[in-house]
Parts: sequence; structure tokens; C-alpha cells
Amino acid sequence: MFVNSFFCQIFYTGLFKVNQFSKLNVSLCTFLFVFSQPLFSFANEKILDISENYNYIEQHYFPTQPQKKWSVSTGGALYGNPVVDQHGNIYVGSKDKNLYAISKYGSIFWSFQTGGDIFSTPSISEDEIIYFGSLDNNVYALYSHGDLKWKFATGDEVYSSPVISKDGTIYVGSNDHKLYAINPNGIKKWEFVTGGPIFSAKPAIGKDGTIYIGSNDYKLYAINPDGTKKWEFATHGMVYSSPVFAKDGTIYFGSYDHKLYALNEDGTKKWEYEADKSVHASATVADDGTIYFTSYDAKLYALSPDGKKLWDFMTGGSIYSKPLIGKNGQIYIGSFDKNLYEISKEGFKNWEYKLGGYIYTNPVFGKNGQIYIGSFDNKLYAIQNKINYLPSPWY
Repeated sequence: MFVNSFFCQIFYTGLFKVNQFSKLNVSLCTFLFVFSQPLFSFANEKILDISENYNYIEQHYFPTQPQKKWSVSTGGALYGNPVVDQHGNIYVGSKDKNLYAISKYGSIFWSFQTGGDIFSTPSISEDEIIYFGSLDNNVYALYSHGDLKWKFATGDEVYSSPVISKDGTIYVGSNDHKLYAINPNGIKKWEFVTGGPIFSAKPAIGKDGTIYIGSNDYKLYAINPDGTKKWEFATHGMVYSSPVFAKDGTIYFGSYDHKLYALNEDGTKKWEYEADKSVHASATVADDGTIYFTSYDAKLYALSPDGKKLWDFMTGGSIYSKPLIGKNGQIYIGSFDKNLYEISKEGFKNWEYKLGGYIYTNPVFGKNGQIYIGSFDNKLYAIQNKINYLPSPWY
């Protein structure tokens, strides 16, 4: 009725320079009111559809293009993923042995030097303590201003990234074959020994507090909060990826045997899907249950919850990057062809953006919607989606 009422009001208020209450005006408006009902009803519905689905309209009718907002240079390649705190600041480690704190505008607040390269991705606690590992065999805890709180020595290099539980316990793996549970004060709680180095796998914590970790002994382990083994699942290759969870509790993880596995919560296998090469990075689960994962075969895969392939997308190089899902369902990945990609949820390329080096890290979102991603050219990039609005026909 909004469109009808508006249109009639135009007639009644003088588009025709005749008596506002003339028979001509009344007849015209009555005619339009009666015979335009189906058209205006359709228009009203579409106006409501547009208002309720603006994100869809923006994605499909206002194409976006990537634009570099800034980049920050470090002294070495970036292997660990950037992490964003509640203030929008970014923390990332570098192969130059430093952890960097960077503002959302691209300026470096501070850097903290360790005794080894940093492949580990930092984790930030609610009280803003930053935890990360280094190849000098230590796990570090820093205050938000960059001063050392404590460091914890393991028996070998720490490639793994720490994760923080609800009670503040820090879980992190080491190349000494062990998963460590560390109290917030830096004192060891317990350790669990696997059969091989824990290289780049990050522990994952289930809803019930179970800790999951992969190892170079080809196994995924489920460990109780007290450090005892719950179960183990054997694959045929090293497990570098971190498990992720579906809403129904299904556990997804990849292995160097080329497979993505879906497990039940008791450790039994639901299904497996074989890619053409090793699966290094963690998978990502969308709200509708679609599983996205990448492989050394240069592809991004989309699977249904029952393990059937929906589509795949080929890039120009091996992929070590975990998929990132945007607000409209688009997927972002980095590739060893040096490109950051935006892929539609239907599997088509929206755009690609060339960086200055290979991409090993995961893309992450900032507070302002920018995408942060590191590269082997020693830089952290901030990429913004720029909307290309269609030209207006009215001017």
C-alpha cells in the first residue's frame, strides 16, 4: 500500500494543475489504485526483500575489488597468523625472531625479540596477556605493552600455537613430542607425550573441555582436562592441522595422507575425503554445515556435511592457508602463487590480489572489516574490500 498511497498523493497534490478534487484526479487515482494492485503488491514485496537482504544485493550487484590500505615490513618471512585483540591491534610473529604489535592503522607499537624464529600464532587471554612459542624452545607470556611476564622452557623448538581454556590454562605443543598444560602463572600443570614431534598443530578444545592435538606420529589425540588420554585416531600421514567442530559435535581435521577426516566425538570415523595431495591447514565449517578445506594440490574444496564434494577451486600454487568465511558466505584463502583470493560460496572467483611473496598464513578479519594476511616478502598486509557502485541513471 505504501507505493499506491504515495502515487495517489502525487496526483492529489498537484502534478496536474487542476482542482485537487476534480473528477479527473479522482478517476485517475481510482484507475491506478484498482488496476495496479498486482504490480504494486509485487513492488512492495521486493522493497521489503531488498531491505531484508541488503547483504545479498551488495554482494551480487555491487561488485567489490581489493584495495591495499597499508603494509608493514618486518625483518623476516611471516609464517604465523596475525591475531587481532579487542582494541583492533594486530600481533604477529616473524622469522626475524620478533613478535610485533601493530595498530589497525599500520604503525608498529612495539616488538619483542626472542632467541629464535617465530612460527607460532599468538593467543590473547581475556586479561590481555599474549602467549606464543619460539624456536628457541620457549613459550612466552607478554603483557599488552610488550614486557615479559614469564617464559616456559620446553625440550625442543615450539612451532605450535597456544590455545587458552576457559579456566586460563594454556595448552601448547612442542617438537619434544609433548603437549603441555601451563597455568597462567607459567607453572606446568601436566604434560602428555605423543609418539612424534608436534610441529605446527594448534590444540583445539571441545565443549566438554577435551583437548585435541595432532602429531607427526600420524595420530590425532583426544586428551582429558587432567592430562589423561581419552582416545587416539591413527591416519597414514603427519597431522599438522588443528581440529575444528561442527554444531553436531563432528570433528574435522586433515592429514598428510591427503585426507580430510570426519570423526564422531568418541573417536570413531564417520567418513573421509581424499584430496590429490596433503592437507596441511585446518578446515573451516560454515553456518550451513559446509566444510571448506585446502590442500597442497592448489585447491579449495567445499564438502557437504556427509562428505560429498560440492565443488573445488584451483589456484596457481600449493595452499597452506585455512579458509576464512565472510559475512555473505564468501571464502578467502592465500596461495603459494602469491595471491589472496575471494571465492563465492558457489565456487567462483570474485577477485584475486597479488602480494609480494608466497602466502603461508591464514587471512583474518580486523575490527574494521579489513583482511590481514602475512607473506614471505616479510610484510603484513591490510586489504580492504572496495565496493564498485554502479553508475546512477539519475545523474
